[in-house]
Amino acid sequence: MGIKFLLNEEDKTIVESVLGSEATEYFSWSASNDVLSEFAASGGDLGVQQVLSKIVEGSDWTYAIYWHVSKSKSGKSALIWGDGYCQETKEGNDNKTNNGPKDEKPVEGDCRKKGVLQKILVSFGGSEDDNVAAKLENVSDVEMFFLASMYFAFPFDKPSVPSQSFNCGRCIWVSDAKGCLERYQSRSHLAKLARFETVAFIPTKSGVVEIGSRKSIPEDPSIIQSAKSIVVKLNSTSQAKASPKIFGQELGLGGSRSSSNIISFSPKVEDDCGYSPESYELQTVGGTQVFGGNSSNGHRSDDEGKLFPFISSMDQSKEDNFLLSDDRRPRKRGRKPANGREEPLNHVEAERQRREKLNQRFYALRAVVPNISKMDKASLLGDAIGYITDLQTKIRIMEAEKGIVNNHQNQFTTIPDIEFHERHEDSVVRVSCPLEGHPVSGIVKALRENQVTAEESTISISENGEVVHTFSIQTQAGGAEDLKGKLSNALLK
Repeated sequence: MGIKFLLNEEDKTIVESVLGSEATEYFSWSASNDVLSEFAASGGDLGVQQVLSKIVEGSDWTYAIYWHVSKSKSGKSALIWGDGYCQETKEGNDNKTNNGPKDEKPVEGDCRKKGVLQKILVSFGGSEDDNVAAKLENVSDVEMFFLASMYFAFPFDKPSVPSQSFNCGRCIWVSDAKGCLERYQSRSHLAKLARFETVAFIPTKSGVVEIGSRKSIPEDPSIIQSAKSIVVKLNSTSQAKASPKIFGQELGLGGSRSSSNIISFSPKVEDDCGYSPESYELQTVGGTQVFGGNSSNGHRSDDEGKLFPFISSMDQSKEDNFLLSDDRRPRKRGRKPANGREEPLNHVEAERQRREKLNQRFYALRAVVPNISKMDKASLLGDAIGYITDLQTKIRIMEAEKGIVNNHQNQFTTIPDIEFHERHEDSVVRVSCPLEGHPVSGIVKALRENQVTAEESTISISENGEVVHTFSIQTQAGGAEDLKGKLSNALLK
């Protein structure tokens, strides 16, 4: 259980000078709510260290972090620290940077950073053996960013760039200093001190790879492909080697500090958590990639209707024992296996596959519905129904607008016939078109119905831009007013 992160205003001033106000607020909230202890650490080596080191070593990238999807006992899901790899850049002497008071010496700055890391460690239930910073000669700004990031978590029910990248399945790559700091969010102060200019969040099948650099690096498809190749394997049952660790995370220091500093982390095996290791993978349903989970014994759906399946080792062992006893029963005479299957499918396995197929469809539905209020299936169906209803309404409106536009265009689709004649002193332009599409067609029809012939018709444009049609006709005595009324009615049609 965590303890109160900040004890007084003096603590707050010291911590904010190193972490920044946003990160300080995050750690206060996380420690008071036991956010990290709520999510179980992944058992065994995640197997991503080689990919992370390959991305960073010999390149302009400064660090690589793998955020792994984890689920709490209450059903909530979040991205937590899974593994990391960091190398100190050779540009400048970052170890001597001073981010405290102006009269503070570099040694005092290192002590300040180590003190803040110690406070974070104690607040999240770590021991003195876990204090890696105390074993370092000094702590650079890059190392401070990297070590502090280990205690961050990104719950799916709270907006964050890593969770957004994972949910959308889209890489977020920013290579300008201002935009880069904005994507770090609560870690922006630490990233600013480390002088990062490029950050990328690349979604994988089971988490998100975050890479950062002090240089401006344009988006590189090969880097994205390398990160996406990460496949988490949690089948390892061997205990991790005894080495320095932070909050259950093992620390391995590679290389020489004189040339380049490389820090890598792997999760510690948690044998006492009471849960079997999980692995997550993307499944393809109708051309759409969706998120699913499987245990070491095969795919399984969650009875509670959650979108991220989780199986306890106790429940799994009970079910396996039941399946074993069922397999030992003598088969009825005449019972044959299904095509392509060595043994008949028992009802437990059939039910498991049915629920798995149902969950896959829920995963696909979740991938296409943009706004999800909650993660349970009932809320997902409600959001999907609302989303489909909105789409149907928009379609009806668009079809109605399209019909109005088409009717309006059909009135003027006929191309008029234009004739041009030159005379001695001037020229004559004659434009002819069908009567049905002309604005004065109603007037002409009314004249014809009353057997009135227009002897002369002229068109002129007034000073205010109006088009004036003038018809010269002959009317009988007393018939002018009657004809005027009929013409007015014709224009109103």
